[in-house]
Amino acid sequence: MSKGWTSVAVLLLILILTAFFFLSPRLFPGGGTQGQVSAKELHVKRFMSLGNSIAHAAFVEDALIMGDEANLTEIVTRLRNDEPELEFVHFTDADGKVLVSSDQTMVGNQYSANVSAADGASVVVERNGLFEGAFAIQIARRNVGVLYIGARPRTSSGVFPASGNPMTIAAGAVVAILAFFITLVSKRRIKSKLVDDMNKRQEEIFSPKIEAMKSAQKDAQGKLDSVKKELTEAEDELRKFNEEYESRKREAESNPLVQSIEKLKANEDALIKRIGELKDEENQLNAEINLLSQKREEVLSALEAEKKEERTLHEKLDLIKKKILHLETPGK
Repeated sequence: MSKGWTSVAVLLLILILTAFFFLSPRLFPGGGTQGQVSAKELHVKRFMSLGNSIAHAAFVEDALIMGDEANLTEIVTRLRNDEPELEFVHFTDADGKVLVSSDQTMVGNQYSANVSAADGASVVVERNGLFEGAFAIQIARRNVGVLYIGARPRTSSGVFPASGNPMTIAAGAVVAILAFFITLVSKRRIKSKLVDDMNKRQEEIFSPKIEAMKSAQKDAQGKLDSVKKELTEAEDELRKFNEEYESRKREAESNPLVQSIEKLKANEDALIKRIGELKDEENQLNAEINLLSQKREEVLSALEAEKKEERTLHEKLDLIKKKILHLETPGK
């Protein structure tokens, strides 16, 4: 609901009730005394309207939720100033503990009420000229507190004539305008204060965290800058080292001694390669020599066998010759 709607609703409600009270003697004539309406009923309806308009106001609900007793105290003070007929105003929590009261001695005590706002109902009861009302303050159908008022009207409790009194309309219009401006100003002030308090509390809660995060960010940024600086210096040193290395490498390559050493290294590599080739040839020749040695051994073995066989044949031949000679000379 926007800021002005509650005030407009209170204004319209009081104007409608005023018109109803003005026209009710004509619309609903009484049964006992013709054309008369009891002042008690009018007072009950008036205090019922006043209590409901306060109990159902959004700024009162917000103040109860936030536990803003200062705003509730301001509401009580304004009600007492604007409604002199009110003898007491109490705001209690859902358990009946007095949070704010026009009687400071009752704050914090358990309130024993003569009327009860059971199940979220609103009640106004008259006892000995004192009108006591109880108005439940609900949020999402859950009781969060109760508004208790007590009023002693200054007018008598007699009867009003059936014909409408123009003063009723004038008084209702004045009350409606006053209620409109009171609720409008009160809501604006309370809303503004609630917003300021919420912003202040949020600032108190989050400011240390924000400052700590800013400090941590600043430290991290300093470390990052230091690391970047060291990295830049290291890159510069590496670049200088590479430049010096390339320069000295070029100088060394252009030095005759280094060139001679390079040539000697090339000759050495060629000689090593040649030596390797010669070693391969040597190994090949050694293999051929071993093969020839084996063949020579085989040939020598074959010659020995042939010589041995030749000696055997010579021995056989000599034996045959001896036998022939023996046969030729049997007498010998």
